[in-house]
Amino acid sequence: MNTSIELSYIMPVFFNQENANVLIDLLTLYSTYDKKVLEKIEFVIVDDCSPIDIVIPKSLSINYQLLRITDDIRWNQGGARNLGVVYAKSSKIILSDCDHVFPEELLAKILKSRTPTRTLFKFKRTDAEGKNTNSPCNIFYTSKRVVFSTLAYDEEFCGNYGYEDVLFRAFQLRLNNKINYFTRRKKIISSNIDRDQSYHNLNRDTKINEELLNKKLEILKGNSPFSCHSRLFLNFKYEKVLENSI
Repeated sequence: MNTSIELSYIMPVFFNQENANVLIDLLTLYSTYDKKVLEKIEFVIVDDCSPIDIVIPKSLSINYQLLRITDDIRWNQGGARNLGVVYAKSSKIILSDCDHVFPEELLAKILKSRTPTRTLFKFKRTDAEGKNTNSPCNIFYTSKRVVFSTLAYDEEFCGNYGYEDVLFRAFQLRLNNKINYFTRRKKIISSNIDRDQSYHNLNRDTKINEELLNKKLEILKGNSPFSCHSRLFLNFKYEKVLENSI
């Protein structure tokens, strides 16, 4: 087992179409990065009960854990992220999605940085053609300590779409943690992906979670901010499917 992991890169995934090529293509790209960078990073892939198999090619020389949630809960990103954080071997973590790329130089810079203690770091972003786009609201570099300072993601949002990241960020600020850009020069890249064959088609109705968020934000303003959190955590069955070390 590789004991030199210095950064855990957590990616929840769900595919219900033809294949999981979006994920495999991203891991294949990362496998071409400098080995001195790759040997310090593990990819924690959390399959959120996809109805199709996720098969990672044995030829890929990367460190990874493949976890699978076996309860079929719609829009379980918060739970999947929580599971990834629990299994992460490093205290330094990236929370991301499989449709974004971190350039090698940016990962190297993160590896050299100090472990965040009170900060969620966000990132500037470009599209696949290099055009600047809005910063993503759910991609962070931080630490286990920071995530658990707000009891991690509130899984009461799971089952419906949206807003778990809004509460997560608001909770961090309520506790006087900071949200800053890690760097403004090195940007992550939003990939062009096949949304017809290698993605999902779940309904993005935000009404239920928007109402839930508003209730929790009101509680968050009060004297007992932790009362806004449901305490639901890893509220599902799961298994480790595979692990690989280089």
